[in-house]
Amino acid sequence: MTRSIRIPAGRYTASGQAEPTTANPPGTTGRARRTGVVVITALLGMFVALNIHELGHTAVAWLAGDHNASYQLHCEPAGFGCNHFDATRMNTSEKVAVTLGGVLVTQVITWSLFLLRRRAGRRWYPVLTPLLAVFAVDPVLQFTQAALTPLPEYDLTKVDFTACATLLGWSQSFSLLVFIGGALGYVALWVRLGYRVRS
Repeated sequence: MTRSIRIPAGRYTASGQAEPTTANPPGTTGRARRTGVVVITALLGMFVALNIHELGHTAVAWLAGDHNASYQLHCEPAGFGCNHFDATRMNTSEKVAVTLGGVLVTQVITWSLFLLRRRAGRRWYPVLTPLLAVFAVDPVLQFTQAALTPLPEYDLTKVDFTACATLLGWSQSFSLLVFIGGALGYVALWVRLGYRVRS
């Protein structure tokens, strides 16, 4: 007496292997969605970070005594993100504070995001990671811009660190050393933090 075994059509082949499918492999849609979230968050984050940086200058100018200090989203010739304040009544320390105000504010947000990312679940990484990167890169951009800009710089918020060096009376060579050292040190700090996160 022989027995026949019926194999359901469409699910398995005779060898027991699954039939090839033309559908997207598992996880492809999820990866595409995460990539889209990262890109959109990074682009929006850059716009927000730039404006928060400029708002930082305005806020510190207000704290330094200029209660008429203001911020303008759209202006010429910069395009957007302009701060207006009067530094004529400020002393050197107040001018230095205004000059560094933009970076200080972005760094407060950077380290807040860093701590939040460590506490948040992995599902928040596609949003928090690009936001953290956008805010964290601000000092590197400022150091690089300053290294490429010769002294003196009297516009307090045009090239932040170069203006700060001018206010402090630094020489061109010493300023360049500080700018390059600052950029390398800041990058090294994040490389080290990244190593600790992975280990």
